[in-house]
Amino acid sequence: MATATILGSVVDLVKQMGEKLSKILDTDVLIVDNNFNIISETNRYFVQHSKVIMDSMIGQVIVNQESLVVADKNEFFICQKCVDFNECQVTGFIGVPIFYVDRVIGAVALIFPRHRAKDLLQHSDVIISFIKYIILEDLVEKIPQKNELVELVQIINEREHMLDNLSDAVVLTDEFGVIKYYNKQFENMVGLEKKCINERIQKVIPHNIVLDYFESRHEYDNQKVLIEWGEQTFYGFVSCRAIQLDEKRRGVLFIFKTVVDVIQNARAVQKGSKVTLQWLKDWLFTDDILDKAKALAVTDDIILIKGKSANLNEILAKGICNFSNRNLQGLTIIKCDSIYKEHLEHYVFGEFGEIQKSDKGTIFISNIETMPLYLQKYLLDFIKYGQIRHENMKPIKSDVRFIFSTTVDLMEMVRKGLFLEELYYRITENVIEIPPLQHNKDVLYSMITAGFDFYKKKYEKHNVSLSKEAVDYLCSLDWQNDTSKINMLLEQIVARYDGTVGVDDITALNLLEDEKEVMMSIEEIEKQKIKKLLEEGYKKTEISNMLGISRATLYRKIEEYGL
Repeated sequence: MATATILGSVVDLVKQMGEKLSKILDTDVLIVDNNFNIISETNRYFVQHSKVIMDSMIGQVIVNQESLVVADKNEFFICQKCVDFNECQVTGFIGVPIFYVDRVIGAVALIFPRHRAKDLLQHSDVIISFIKYIILEDLVEKIPQKNELVELVQIINEREHMLDNLSDAVVLTDEFGVIKYYNKQFENMVGLEKKCINERIQKVIPHNIVLDYFESRHEYDNQKVLIEWGEQTFYGFVSCRAIQLDEKRRGVLFIFKTVVDVIQNARAVQKGSKVTLQWLKDWLFTDDILDKAKALAVTDDIILIKGKSANLNEILAKGICNFSNRNLQGLTIIKCDSIYKEHLEHYVFGEFGEIQKSDKGTIFISNIETMPLYLQKYLLDFIKYGQIRHENMKPIKSDVRFIFSTTVDLMEMVRKGLFLEELYYRITENVIEIPPLQHNKDVLYSMITAGFDFYKKKYEKHNVSLSKEAVDYLCSLDWQNDTSKINMLLEQIVARYDGTVGVDDITALNLLEDEKEVMMSIEEIEKQKIKKLLEEGYKKTEISNMLGISRATLYRKIEEYGL
């Protein structure tokens, strides 16, 4: 309820302020509290909405805790998502957060029609200062001291609400184990039929993981346990922390995480939640690649990442997703070459498939060239019409942004009839090309040195290092664009050696011989063969016939080999 907030407790003052502003500036005024309740509104030009949501202009003022000026709602991304966008008569917006002590307790917004836009926007800085330092300071000074208690109650309610929305079960006890607070997840986990505040946790959960703490006072993190009491079972991880409640009182915080939640959190990380374009800068990708990735990330356009390393393609896709406006919806990764073909159609296009579940989000389809032709037709149909059509079913609509990747020449596959031509042209309007590792020694150097430092920290071996010759040697190898092989070798070097590691030490591991042999038997032989035929003056058509490959493939190999 509005009255549970500071602004809600002084409704009359807030309404007076709103009317005063409306008359002075000849505009409509909307004032809401930090729970998005409408405290005051005027209807000078518009009939206001009955409710306010976080994804609104005034909601953003509260969330971001800063003033906002919108000159044209047509260019504001939040307005574009509104279902009432076409009917809305609002032209511009000026919003100012309301601060009480050191926290935002609401916001005041000026909402105006077209004929008032020019004058108000022209003087927006003056208007914002007027509202901040004259109108709002006057209001805050009139808020009675008794509202400090209201604020305290609100803070408690807010914190309890946040704890109740955690996936983890949380319980707080005093230093002797007497329960002082627990959230709804703990209540559900234990299966409480009655409140257990002021009961001892040792009685509620009579397990050694709890009992031992109050004997030893040893804190612990993520101890794996199976707890059974009555008909209830908990299988997961328990953490325990002693905390200082105030100057005199201490407490104990227990956190319970189920195995299911831990797995889901791990998957969230796999989807790229920690991979950002800034993190990739000066390490895996050059500035020109990252600049293009940023420019495309802020659109909803389809992107094709073309690179020889599937790992690098996927990492860049994660960075793009996290830079986009859809970052909060996460990234769904579909690897066409690793899903059983009989399940792929249902997994992607089914009634409860990934496309339907990824509404408002982003889907990354890795190695799109491996998707069967009949499924390429389904994909093309969805890209064209934005819906999946099944027989005897209502079409499934979904707002999905696609990022694709490939490690091959898709046009060559089109020529061979292995890839749909129309799908090719629809997904190649925005291409980000990642050069092969052997063509970008700076990136390869950064990858090796950063990877080596990573494993040094993991193994806590700060005395191990690579000689300059060893680094140059590793950079000279053709890794076949397989970053996992690089990491495998670096981990073994750190794990097995101390001191300065040289080239002989690396070759002594015998982890590269098989790779070298394959490289020489296939890549190098082919390269030398093409080079010799070119030097002997053969035409490219003749060379392609001799090697049994198409002219397009020959041109691609000439470019790859730098001939």
